Formats: sequence, C-alpha cells, structure tokens
Amino acid sequence: MSDAAPGETASERRLMTDKDHVFDPLDPATVHNPGPAYSELAAKCPFYHYKGDDFEFYITSDYKEIREQVLADNPIWSFKWGDGPRDWEQFSNFGILTDPPFHFDYMSALRKGMAPSQLKVYKPRIEQIADELLNDMVEAEIREGNFHDLFALPLPARVICMLLGSDESMYPEYKKWGDALVASLTGSAAGAEDDQMKGLYPYFMDLIDRHKQILHDAGIDEPTFENWGRELPANYVSLGLVSRVEGRRLSNDELFQICTTMITAGQETTVALITNAIWRLLEVPERWERFKAEPELVDNIMEESLRYDPPISAHFRTSLCPVTMHGEELPERTKLMFSMHGANRDPSIFEDPDNFVMDRPLNVSRRHISFGYGVHFCLGAPLARLEARIALTKLVQRLPNLRLTGERKRIDSWMYNGLKILPVAW
Repeated sequence: MSDAAPGETASERRLMTDKDHVFDPLDPATVHNPGPAYSELAAKCPFYHYKGDDFEFYITSDYKEIREQVLADNPIWSFKWGDGPRDWEQFSNFGILTDPPFHFDYMSALRKGMAPSQLKVYKPRIEQIADELLNDMVEAEIREGNFHDLFALPLPARVICMLLGSDESMYPEYKKWGDALVASLTGSAAGAEDDQMKGLYPYFMDLIDRHKQILHDAGIDEPTFENWGRELPANYVSLGLVSRVEGRRLSNDELFQICTTMITAGQETTVALITNAIWRLLEVPERWERFKAEPELVDNIMEESLRYDPPISAHFRTSLCPVTMHGEELPERTKLMFSMHGANRDPSIFEDPDNFVMDRPLNVSRRHISFGYGVHFCLGAPLARLEARIALTKLVQRLPNLRLTGERKRIDSWMYNGLKILPVAW
C-alpha cells in the first residue's frame, strides 16, 4: 500500500529517485506478479528511467498525467512509431499505428463494426459458442482441465474468426499467429516466432481476395457501406473494403493490418480478461459463492478485473520533439511506457487500490485505463465487455461448482498480462 496522503498526485508521491529504487519490467518476479510490482514503483518512483540490456525507456505511472497528457491529442506523444519498446517505422503511415487527424478518420470507419446495433447481431452467436463450449465441459467424463484451453481461449478466438469471415475451426491457427505477433510487439520475436508467422500473410491476403471476388461477381466496382451486410458479409474484412479514409480506399496493407490487429488486440486481451476474472473469483472461494448469490454483480466484477489485472500491462508512445518531464530532459524519439497497473492502482483515484473489490461501484471501477483513453481508446472495448459479460454469466449459471485445482501459469510476456494455465474442476 502507498504512504500517499488522500488526493496526492503520483508526481507528489515521489519518494525515491531512480538511483534509490531499482525496477526491471523484465524481471521474472515482476512478470509473474506485475500488479504489486508496478504498484510499488508508482508509489516510490512514478517517473522512472529504465535502462536494460535490450531496451531503454521511461515509465510513467501517474494516472492524471497519462490521461490528461500522454493519451490526449497532442503534438508530443506519437503512436506511429509503434506500441512497443522499439520503433516500428514500417507501420508509421497507415492503420492503427497512426496519429490524428488520419487516425480519427480511420477509426471512425472501423467503429461501425462495433456499433450497438452490430453488437446485438453478434450477441446470439457469442452466446451459442459459449454454450457449445460449456456443453462439452458438462458432458465430459473427466470434469477437470485447463480453463484457458477449454473455454477462455476458444470463445474469443472463435468470435474473431466470425468477425473476419473465417471458418471458426481456424482458431488454433489464430492463436499461434497471435502469440507470434505479441512476441514481435515486445521486440522479442525470433526463430520459432518468425516461423509461426510464415502462413499469416498469404492466409489473410487470400481471405481479402475472396471478399474482393464477391464484389467482382456482383458487378460492384465502387462498394459503399450500403453493400456491407448485403452483397458482402457483415464482417471486418468487408468493412475495410467498403470504407474510405480521407477520400480513398484502404490499401492491402491496411486491410491486412485490420486482420492482425483483431487477432492480437481483439483475441489475446479478451482471453486474458476472462481468465483473470475467473482466477480472482476462484482464488477466494467466498467470492465465487457471492457471485452465485448475486449474479447482478457481473459488470462490477468485469470492470474490477480490468482495473486490477489489466490484460495489457503497459503501452508505449514516442516523443516527436524534445520534452521535459519531472525535471528530466527527454530527447526526440524517446520511448515512454505508461503503466496500466500503476495508474489503475493510483490511491488518489481508487480507494483500497491493491485489493480486488468485487462490488466496487461501477462509476469508480470504470475509471480504469485498461482500454486506453481519448484518441486511441480501444476499438474493441464494447465487444470485449459483451464477451466477458456473457462468459461470466453463463459460467456461474452452468458450472456452479467451478473451483481451482492447481497453480496458475502466466503467458510468456512482460507486456501482456494473462494466464495460459488455470487448472479447474467443476
């Protein structure tokens, strides 16, 4: 817990300097249990200069600074050099990794696929997938296994297949590609990860070409949004084909990036949200019992899980000019990591921040920044919430005796915060 007085900002709570406090985001102890580690960093040194063997960047944990300065539309902090500790210059001119004003136009087109009316269309199929997975669990002869593999992974992965117009049986391949893309995001992709991605580009380009062929066969040379869900299936590949950004069509690279973004940001994070939430409910059996008695707490639990165990530990921005922060001079093209864990446990924003409070009021817990804020607020947040709400509700209804049977094991990532093994019985 922090020694901060109520109402203090993180910068005012700075008790130590970089020399006094040593922090390594890649340290196995930090990776294994990031919440307390980042919470301690935020309390002791909320602006930290990390110099490691592979990376060098600054870390800010100040909730207000992150929301009001780093994530605001400003000429200082850019997304176009990549959301990772190294520059991704090859992605700087298109897609998600862009800055305003282009980014506004691009995201405006893609958000049509997450409109409330579309979520109503997706909901029955998501519920059906959840029921199919639970049927398999209920009817299994051996009623125990890895919750991640049995339910938490296939639900979001199959949903992403649906959203991209792909066969749902492809979801294991999507998972393999997602893991490789996450490894490349953190700057660690090599060898096996590179091999895993070999089939990624040809698969999705073929998927895109098949959607283009539908337009060709229908005699449509200039598709519009009116063709989405009519001649073209209502999925994200089709949405990319009918969209215009700044008056032009999306390029093949931009269409490809829509697909890769969906299998990382849309798949991996929702898997982590569902797995983390169930872990926290089961690690204290009284929580699961209370959820059974008060299923109306589902949204409170979901938002508290997002606050307490953000699916992504941190994001990055890059300075477009020299900037002074906390008395330090940062040169142009400096990498700045903003900590979700630290900000989400800021005691000036959240009471009792280092405890999982399953009935924390929604108007408080929803202040977390696990979906970002402002310009780059997560495109898929409405869908992730829908999937998690359906998952938690059906799990507590159909598997009331769900319980932990062993130790959890985290995914192999220092930036993504999820579990790959969660042994349960039901």
